[in-house]
Amino acid sequence: MAHFEDLRQAAFQAEKDLNSYQAKQGLGKKSDSTLESGVDEMVDKKFSEPTGLKYGPGSTASGSDHRKIPEDEGGTRDDRNRLPKAEHFQGSGGPETSVKQDSENRPGDQDALNLQDMKRRGIAS
Repeated sequence: MAHFEDLRQAAFQAEKDLNSYQAKQGLGKKSDSTLESGVDEMVDKKFSEPTGLKYGPGSTASGSDHRKIPEDEGGTRDDRNRLPKAEHFQGSGGPETSVKQDSENRPGDQDALNLQDMKRRGIAS
C-alpha cells in the first residue's frame, strides 16, 4: 500500500508542477536547446523513470494515416530507405472487414452500412 501512496503522491506533484503558472507561461531560464526546439528537456529530471521525450516530425500520436512510423516504434525501412506510413498498419482483414464490423457494431448509425448496402458493394452475401 505504501508503494501505491508513493505513486499517487508523485503523480499529484507532477500535475501540480505542470499546472503551475510558470510552466504554463514558460517563465524562467531556458537552455539553448529549449529555445530552439520549444521543448524543455529538464522536465525529464522531475520523474524517476526516463520519459522518452520526443519532438519534431512523427513525435505526436496522430490519427492521420500519413504519419510515418519511426523505427523505434516498429517501422522498417523499405528498399528505397523510406519509413512506412500508418495506413500500412490497418490490421487484419482489410477495409471490407472494417466496414462490415462497423456496420454490425453500430446498427442504425447513418455512417454504417445496412445489410442491403453491404450486399450491393459485395461485402456481404
